[in-house]
Amino acid sequence: MSLRLPLLVLLLSLGPSRAEALDYVTHLQHGKSVELAGKIEVEAEDGGVLLLAPDGVLWPLPKQQIVSRREDDKPFVPLGRDELAAKLAAELPAGFRIHQTRHYLICYNTSAAYAQWVGSLYEGLFTAFYNYWERRGATLHEPPFPLVALVFDSRDAYAEFSRAELGEAGRTIIGHYSLSTNRMTMYDLTGVEEHQLAGDRNSQARINQILSQPGAERTVATIVHEATHQLAFNSGLQVRFADIPFWLSEGIAIYFETPDLQSPKGWRNIGGVNRVNLINFRKSLRKREADGLVALLSDDQRFREAETAAAAYAEAWALTYFLLRTRKDEYAKYVQSLAEQTPLADVAPEQRLAEFKKFFGDDLPRLEAEFLRYMRSVN
Repeated sequence: MSLRLPLLVLLLSLGPSRAEALDYVTHLQHGKSVELAGKIEVEAEDGGVLLLAPDGVLWPLPKQQIVSRREDDKPFVPLGRDELAAKLAAELPAGFRIHQTRHYLICYNTSAAYAQWVGSLYEGLFTAFYNYWERRGATLHEPPFPLVALVFDSRDAYAEFSRAELGEAGRTIIGHYSLSTNRMTMYDLTGVEEHQLAGDRNSQARINQILSQPGAERTVATIVHEATHQLAFNSGLQVRFADIPFWLSEGIAIYFETPDLQSPKGWRNIGGVNRVNLINFRKSLRKREADGLVALLSDDQRFREAETAAAAYAEAWALTYFLLRTRKDEYAKYVQSLAEQTPLADVAPEQRLAEFKKFFGDDLPRLEAEFLRYMRSVN
């Protein structure tokens, strides 16, 4: 799904980042004054701010909502896992429990078995993600906050909880990562009514039954896809609210998402051929414009429109697949360069193209021809 959320125009003119002191910003929230403590990541020329709270939530606050500001000498310190777990327990609806793994807090009101399955899946992805990028020379850091995943017991409960952020779209997807809250939210796939499966939904056997269903490939892929976004934005590979090209963010997530339904966890390998997107990419070639690569690199609009989104996502995966197999060193350096971007700063199309050419060369028509030729040979 798209990573972009409506951003604040007032924050697009940015000043330098401030030191890591603790800031307090009182702002209007639903007509009431609420004070937030955290670290100001970005300050606009007009006085709007982007505030990072100790729980990892990013608050874009325009000037007209800010009542007052103050600061003290206390350092900004992210919440530890126990502190964050207690905060989550107080915020979430009644009935939620927390399953802790090495890197994740899995907050759930469904079966313990499903929460454990999710935790195991995500820890496997975490290890594979870091190993993959570090072997390619990328400089990553440990997540500054425990990674949070919310697992609801039903689609309806998920959709209701997500309504404020997703609107009615929450009823058509199974999970999403939020740039604002830094959390993954999903629902328990073993409770989907239409499966009509036998057995206790608390059991691993029930989970294995779900993975054997025809639709499991896409459901597992979606969960891994969104968790990959979370890892990218917490490892230093990408910056939350930076103007990162859609093709890059989505291409990486799709590259990692390909599931392995022979594995008990539903996922094992990185970078396998993504059959769904390969099919969609080849279909899109019939209508592809001559300068399609330039359009993909410089403009995100196709990802936002229903009639072109499937083709855009497929091409994002295809280009990522091609570059990581033929120019993996250049790709890693390119991704690393984008990690220096400032949150909420717009990047012009010509700047995007210039940054890409810096690592992959000026002759885009030649690169495009090689890309298309290579992808026609992929099986």
